[in-house]
Order: sequence, then C-alpha cells, then structure tokens
Amino acid sequence: MHPPDPADASASACAVCGRPWPDEDDGRGWVHLEVTRSDEAEGLRFLDADFCTQQHAAQWLARPLPDPASAAPSAATWGDRLAAAWVVLLVVLTAALTGLGLWTAGGFVLGLL
Repeated sequence: MHPPDPADASASACAVCGRPWPDEDDGRGWVHLEVTRSDEAEGLRFLDADFCTQQHAAQWLARPLPDPASAAPSAATWGDRLAAAWVVLLVVLTAALTGLGLWTAGGFVLGLL
C-alpha cells in the first residue's frame, strides 16, 4: 500500500490525530480507507480517509461515519443535448424502418396466400 501523496493536501494528515504522513515511518505504515455508501437518490457515494496507524483507523470506524460530500450537479451542455437528439432520431428512424419492413413482409406473405 502506498502512502498518501504529499502534494494532495486533503490526504496529508491522519484523520484522527492530524499527524502529517511523512512524520510516521516515511508514510510506510499508513492505512487508507474508502467507504462506499449506496444512496437511492444519488447512487453510490464515497468517503475516504488516511490514518497513520491501524488503531487510528479502528477508532475512526468506531465512531459514526461523517456524511460524504455530495457530488456537484452537472448541467447538460449543448453537446450533450445534440448527442441525445441524435440518439432519439436514430431510434425513431429504426422504429420507422422496422415498421415499414414488417408492413412489406406482411403484404408479401398475404400476397402468397
């Protein structure tokens, strides 16, 4: 397991004691936990934390878990709308051609009788 990246400020300290990661054995003994929650409204939500020892990770898990940060809602762009319009157009065209093919095949079969 790799220690937290020192360039990442959010993962540079123990979530329990606040000790910076290089202070403890060059970060080799660090524990990284990621908790996944399933929320019906928002789907999967992730919460992660780093700890200088396994004991601190156990202490953190023994407490009620904090709420994960909500993902920022993303607005649909014009490109997204254009792609959706193309998909709808292709579905309608496929349905129309399928209907025309069934009509033609039905007329052919009825003509044979």
